[in-house]
Amino acid sequence: MPVAAPSAGNTPQTITVALLVLSSNETTTISAAGGSTVFLESPNLGTQLTVQGGNQFLIAVVNTAATASVTEDFRLAGALIVEGAAATQPAAARPATRYVPPESPRIPTFAASQSVVVPRPLLERLAQNHLTALERNRELYAWRGNPRDARARVSALSGRRAPVAAAVSTTIGAVNKVYVAKTLGGDCTDVDSIGARTVEVGQHIIVLADTNRTTWPQADRPDSSFYQTFADEYDQVTWPHLLANIGDPLAFDDSLSGVGKVTLTITPLLNSIGGGLLAFVNGCDFFPFASSGPDADFSNFTEMFYSMVPSPSTFSVVNWEKQLRATAAHETKHIVSFADRILNNSPAFEEIWLEEGLAQVSSEIWMRHFNQATWKGNADFRQTVGCELHLGPSAPCNSGNDKPLDLVISHLPFLFEYLQKESESHNEGLGQDLASDYGAGWSFARWTIDQYAIDEGTFVKGLINTSLIGVANLSINSGHRGEDALLLTFWNMATGIYNIPSYTPGDPRITTPSFNFPEIFNVGQTQLTCSGTPCGLFTQSGEPVFPIQPIAISGAFNQAVQGLRGTSAAFFLLSAASSGKQALQLQSGGGGTLSPSSNLRVGIIRVH
Repeated sequence: MPVAAPSAGNTPQTITVALLVLSSNETTTISAAGGSTVFLESPNLGTQLTVQGGNQFLIAVVNTAATASVTEDFRLAGALIVEGAAATQPAAARPATRYVPPESPRIPTFAASQSVVVPRPLLERLAQNHLTALERNRELYAWRGNPRDARARVSALSGRRAPVAAAVSTTIGAVNKVYVAKTLGGDCTDVDSIGARTVEVGQHIIVLADTNRTTWPQADRPDSSFYQTFADEYDQVTWPHLLANIGDPLAFDDSLSGVGKVTLTITPLLNSIGGGLLAFVNGCDFFPFASSGPDADFSNFTEMFYSMVPSPSTFSVVNWEKQLRATAAHETKHIVSFADRILNNSPAFEEIWLEEGLAQVSSEIWMRHFNQATWKGNADFRQTVGCELHLGPSAPCNSGNDKPLDLVISHLPFLFEYLQKESESHNEGLGQDLASDYGAGWSFARWTIDQYAIDEGTFVKGLINTSLIGVANLSINSGHRGEDALLLTFWNMATGIYNIPSYTPGDPRITTPSFNFPEIFNVGQTQLTCSGTPCGLFTQSGEPVFPIQPIAISGAFNQAVQGLRGTSAAFFLLSAASSGKQALQLQSGGGGTLSPSSNLRVGIIRVH
């Protein structure tokens, strides 16, 4: 790209900016902080960005492949062209320099009760086992096919099917024989049978408690009044929420035992499965009971979800009760999903990251009955975390310390972890790990709902009651069939949280309207004390303050990124020291022209 500039003797000379042969002469001007632009038509970004000294731009290079298994290498190159002066030469590739935002004032204002900050290793172990159980259900559906077909096969084999009436008793005090999976793998006969007493019967739920007093001693059991309180809340809050926003958990009930209620089974067996399984839905329960044969299945033949019990190594009784209330909205969503897939004769179960992400959406919406968040209400720390943790008189939302635990032990920390890992290693992407399923899956689903839903509940139910899966499910239901690049680029721009914005976004698509994530992360990392010591909610040290730490670039640069996974982004912070034209080009990993089939796309936000 030749640039004419006057010499000392006023004789023009030609300066060549190496490696920046732009694919077009396009000039990009973002006139105000909060403005943005995206390059969605082609991976071959070539533009001159108009800059003034002191401007900063957040650049997201997004791999818009719909699966994380598709990786790409690239280089982002740049040079500053100043009118009347020599152009800066692009620098050779060098190790990435992370942007460090100005230190936030660390003035702790909230005293968090240490007893409700659940250890991350425990949460991660419980979450991993839950994902393994979900994957088992997905494989079960793929292997055995639709349960309606299995029912026809079993019906043809006389004497192998259990009586329908053998499901669950609605008589309080009755002891039921319940089959519980004893491993995270195995087939539908790999079970233990337990005695589970009917301890409460609501209008829409039956609560069963394991009778084993050795593995679940009295000291770790809730007061019996909790069961009634839980069932009442399920009937009065959770059930209406499910019907309005998720779907009908009993849509397949006529083909099961026909009890007409969801069943919760609480058993210590889950505490020992794989080191602990918080809760799960067993897909085997949707298939008919068969004692032998190719469809052998010790099924409970009813809509059931299972919960672990309190214990000294997991949750105290009080915190177990708090999380179970929100978990019920999460797990019942999985029941709805399984029933809808059966009734739609779907060829496949939903991808795990979106199945889990939408279950997170279910409990998040449910939590609005107990916090101060609203749909598209830009909820902050006080309105979310402050309504779950007991933070004293300065955060009176939870002054009674009786609110459920939900966002603070799952959604928010896993989203923080996902963004931090994405920023540090570029080895993230939907469906990669715990953080990508619980945090990013929820974030992408929530962003899509916020951007494209006219009626929130109707939109969410459409994402669940479908045969579509993954990114295609979100893009088609949002009205953007075949435009995965659009959704993935804007969602990644919306999650590029590296500082509290001092601007108003010009395009609402670069925000997640329901949550003020920068404020939540900032306060959670800088303004808490645990047992009198400053601490962070998302990392014990309180560092980093913001999960995204973009690569710092300025003037002349040639920055390489290797192995950027599909659905994820690499973030850069371009700081302009002088006024002029900042030439930008996206190149292949080897420094050449990107293939037209490349999935890479670019978004730019002026942040200062």
